[in-house]
Amino acid sequence: MALFGKVQHVFLLLASSFLLLSKTASAPPEPVPDPHRGMYAIWSDSLDTTHMPFLVGGQVVLQWGEVQPAEGRYDFSTLRAQLEKLDRLGRVTSVQLNGNALPAFMYAKVPHHPEALNVQVRSRKGTLQYWHPYYIKAYTDLIAAFARELKSSPYRSRVIGVRFNYNAIGTEGMIVMPNKRDPAQWIAPPGVTPAPAWTEEIATAYRHTVQQAYVKDFLPEIRVFMRPGVGGYPGPDQDAIRLAEKEGLGLFTTASEIEPRVPSMYERYNVFLGFCRPGKGVCYAESMAPANGHHPGKDHARWCAFEQYNYWRLLSDLNLGFSMIGITGEDLEQTGDPEFRAAFDFAARYAGYHASPSVSPGAWVALREGSLLLKGDYSFLMRRLDGVAMKPEQKIGPDDQRFGAWALTLPKGGEVKFALDPAFAGSLKKATVRVTYLDRGTGAFTLRTAGQEFQAKLTATGRWKTAQFDASHSPADIAITADTLLTLHMVEVAR
Repeated sequence: MALFGKVQHVFLLLASSFLLLSKTASAPPEPVPDPHRGMYAIWSDSLDTTHMPFLVGGQVVLQWGEVQPAEGRYDFSTLRAQLEKLDRLGRVTSVQLNGNALPAFMYAKVPHHPEALNVQVRSRKGTLQYWHPYYIKAYTDLIAAFARELKSSPYRSRVIGVRFNYNAIGTEGMIVMPNKRDPAQWIAPPGVTPAPAWTEEIATAYRHTVQQAYVKDFLPEIRVFMRPGVGGYPGPDQDAIRLAEKEGLGLFTTASEIEPRVPSMYERYNVFLGFCRPGKGVCYAESMAPANGHHPGKDHARWCAFEQYNYWRLLSDLNLGFSMIGITGEDLEQTGDPEFRAAFDFAARYAGYHASPSVSPGAWVALREGSLLLKGDYSFLMRRLDGVAMKPEQKIGPDDQRFGAWALTLPKGGEVKFALDPAFAGSLKKATVRVTYLDRGTGAFTLRTAGQEFQAKLTATGRWKTAQFDASHSPADIAITADTLLTLHMVEVAR
């Protein structure tokens, strides 16, 4: 029996080893960072960006009305001109075909409401009945022509992908409000039969038709960035997300902010955390408005300094897993401000490496408590471990420095610990550790990692400072203690 027990033990060890090797072998490989990861200039046509080396890309924007001047005729000359300009700059680009301005001839083919049912509708004639059969065929024909043009373009290699648009009511809208649904309010051209009154089911059918048209006409040659939500709907567009996962598409947002402001934005942030951050697809973000909050038709109030808003918005994008980050012309105009420029350089260095720890230039944690909608740190291949309670801070330190929108304060004698992503830690032989802290009061803090100990003194300047330590061994865990109150913004480990 003893011999049988030994044999059984050896067999179980071999079986366990085989299962472990099988799991390792079947684990998905680490994604390769997209070659076009980085920062993109958007809404910046009048700005000279040639002196901004942190930029890798730009933006091509078309309007349906300009590319289809007549029924059955398409003119993509503006597309060609914009691509040629970006080619001269050596930059790549996203391409979007918007529905703010529609072809004039369609008002003789499709019923319309005399009012603009969305701020994005630019025609004085009003809003076309997008679920009308003629409209649907016109748009799906346009998508096919658009795809043919991009696939045959001599600048196709400059196109990172096309931004998906429903182009129903303006570019983003789709819901007809109840008080506008009465068929009697819609004007039909002579000889044109109106479609039935708008319903949720009609809108859903339209969405599916447009989604399938993009997939059929652009893939596999041209990547499609899907919209994870529909204008006016509170929750994520689960159909679009499932399609993105099935077809290997990307996601994009035009509502990037420092943190979610309303529950519907929080739900979409969760989509990005579940899809973009793990590397299921390549994702692209544009800010809802510049850091100063200026937005046509509606300015957005900012609760912190513009330098801080710009910086933390970029940290949020990196935390969510965006590989491409659009920067508006108004923000790019601030590149001469060292705080803006440092934020752009930081984001450009890290964008796209969130799911590729073995080649990432570094890892970091930006400490924060956050709002009711989104609690916790923003992080990148690194996390803060549970431990001593830290005091949440907001709008702390000088406004002219980018860090202080949020922070956490370590109590005197307390200890805070951080752990690196194991794959990132395993890829290091040595590293530089940077600690950004508010230099108030006197005293010192100590950092311990990889069997080494470093110390930095506080000198009561009242400014944010960054202490840098060179670890001669690969750090895996980091511990910080202080003999005084210590307000921390970030701990970064750089390759």
